Parts: sequence; C-alpha cells; structure tokens
Amino acid sequence: MKSKNTILVAQLGARKHYQEPILFHQWQVLDRLYTDFYCGHSWLSKIARNSKIYQYYPKIIKKIIDRYDQSLNCAKVEHFPSLAYKHHQQLKQALPWERSQVNINIGKEFSQKIINCGLGNASIIYGFDGSCLELFQYAKSHGLRCILDQTVAERSLVHELLLEEERLWPEWSKYPFQVYEGDLELVKREQEEQKLADNIICGSSFVKDSLVRKGINNDKISVVPLGRSQQTQSLNSSQNYAQDKTKELRILFAGSVGLRKGVQYLLQALRELKGEIPFKCKIAGGIELREEKINEFTDVAEFLERVPRSQMKDLYAWANVFVLPSICEGSAMVTYEALSSGLPIITTHNTGSIIRDDVDGFIIPIRDSKAIANKLRYLHHNSLGTIKTTDYQNYFQEVQIASKNELARCCY
Repeated sequence: MKSKNTILVAQLGARKHYQEPILFHQWQVLDRLYTDFYCGHSWLSKIARNSKIYQYYPKIIKKIIDRYDQSLNCAKVEHFPSLAYKHHQQLKQALPWERSQVNINIGKEFSQKIINCGLGNASIIYGFDGSCLELFQYAKSHGLRCILDQTVAERSLVHELLLEEERLWPEWSKYPFQVYEGDLELVKREQEEQKLADNIICGSSFVKDSLVRKGINNDKISVVPLGRSQQTQSLNSSQNYAQDKTKELRILFAGSVGLRKGVQYLLQALRELKGEIPFKCKIAGGIELREEKINEFTDVAEFLERVPRSQMKDLYAWANVFVLPSICEGSAMVTYEALSSGLPIITTHNTGSIIRDDVDGFIIPIRDSKAIANKLRYLHHNSLGTIKTTDYQNYFQEVQIASKNELARCCY
C-alpha cells in the first residue's frame, strides 16, 4: 500500500537549484528524486568539491560538480548519467530547428526510464514542463496525482514574443529564432501535460495569466514564486555606495546574453549613459549574439561569458545594482539571488520577479532602454535610493514562507 502524500520529483537538470526536492525532503515527504545527472555525495565527489582545487577546473567540470546540493545528502536520488551525456552531445550537435525535437526525445526517454525503475511509494508525481508527459500518463492510469511545474510562460506566447524581438533586432542573434515543426510539437506536448496535471505551479502571475489565456482552469493554477531557500550573502552595498557618490555605479546582468533576456536594451541604456555618470557593467552568461554586435559595446560592458553557479556570489558582492530586462521568463532565479544579496533590481513584469516597484527596485516596461537609463541615473544620483538591505532580507523571508505554504497546500 502506498504511503499517503509522498512525492516523486522528476527533474531534468538542476532547475531552480533543486528547490522543490530540497523542500520536500525537509518536509520528509520526498520519496525520491529522479534526474539526468547528479554529482552525489561520495568521497570522490567531496574531494572534487574542495575549494583548493575547484578553482583550477575548466568550466565544464565546474558545471558538472555544481549538480549537487548538500541539503539532499540523505535523500534518495537516482540519476541517468548516460542520458545526460546523450542529451548534452545531441544538443551540442543539433541545428537550431532540431533542438526542440532533441528535448522532446530526451523527455520521452527520461519518462520511460523512470517508469522502468518504478515509482516507489509515491502518491504524487511532481514533473516539469516538456519532460513528463509519458510519466504523467502512466501515473494517472495508476490513480496518482500529478503536479506540473510550469517554469516559463505558455510556449506559443514565448514564440510570439521572440519572433517580435527578431524583427526588432535583425542580424543580432547568432541563430535567429524561428518556429520549426519541433517547436510546435513541444507546444502540443506541454498542453497535454497541462491538461493531465491536477495542479500547476507557476513562478509568477505572468506565467499564470499566459495559461489562463489559453483556456487552462484558473482554479488549478497556483503562483508559487520560490527562490533559493537560503540567502546567498548579506551585503551593505547601498551603504558603501552612499559614502562616496562619485564612485562608479557597478551594474550586473546575469543570464543568457540573447534577445529573450533583453540585454540589447541594457546595452542601449549604457550607451546613452556613457560619459554622463561613472559606471562599470559586467554581463555574465553564455553569448547568443553575433560577435560583431558584442564588439560594439565592449567599451561600456565587460562580457564574462558563462560563470559557474558557485562563483556568482562574488559577482553579487561586487555589484550595487542588478538589471534583467527580460522579454519572457517564468520567474528568473537570478532576481531572487540578487534580492537576497541586498541589490536593488531593475526588471520587467515579464521577468516574473517578486520585487515591488519603487520599494525593492523598479518594474519597467519591456523593450524600454530609456527607462533603464533613467532608473540607473536615479540610483546613481540618489546613492541607490532609500532601500535598506534589512528590508530586502525581511521581505525575501516573507515571500519564502508564503511560497512554501502555498506549495504545501497544493501538494496536500
């Protein structure tokens, strides 16, 4: 007989840094976590994570080692390393129009592997958009509840917004976004998952609204803006900046450097501000824009490319303002990290951030470089404004508690 309300999490990748399985494990309801690759808790893994040697690893090794969280040390975690390797290799070799199909195929294989291994004593299956359709179908046939974590807005809306960006910024993307047959199949796949789900968890009202517009029952959708459960670091950047208003404004952007994240609007804003206020900007993330476009802005921004997750805390400590003007997200994890690090944030409603406009930072319209420039001016001239780090931390904790309560309500 199955235990009441025990949860199996099926999670490709380290989505949201394992936030949900960590919480379920802490609540003692996690039956097991299935994933593609997990670095684990063996003595060899512990040696590999030693800070004295970690710094010398190439980025790919750091990325592998970062697939781990000590909060899951005693949890049952099962992974499929060969599937992870296959997925990585196929995506690396795939042409743009093949990527969605690769992800669909891996999602199918991932679901089948879980079914073959067994669902243990789980009474609830918690899966993520695009990768759990077959698992949900199997679980529903066995009378189990299914909860879908919708990590990004309804996919046809994503397509619409990205196609608009490509029209606005021609010749900017290395691989301009187009909607291929595989993309349309992925839309249908996610729609089937949404129908099967007993509950859908969204990271923001932006995502929920996109689903409701497509006919999903509002009553089965919950907004759970979960960020990292622990603070990344407590900073006093506002106070330090206020001591010397002639100091440069230190601006941080983190995320894939492409049109979807709105980096082009930040770059335009920096160009407008050059020579007007002192600033330095660091942009962390894999570069999806053409090299010639990036080169046009190296005088106003430093492009770091991919930065391992374990090293991001150093960038948050360096910065005194965080900017993410995304066109389309679910609920960007980096905004939670920046908020818990005590940074004012300039972002958009479409980013799905929990920040309060004019309190923790600024919510600006999408596609508005002038709004970004104006807010950066304001933060510089007003010594980062009136926001206090302690206010950030208190609010962040309040959101965490409310989010955990809502997640628990959905699962029970």
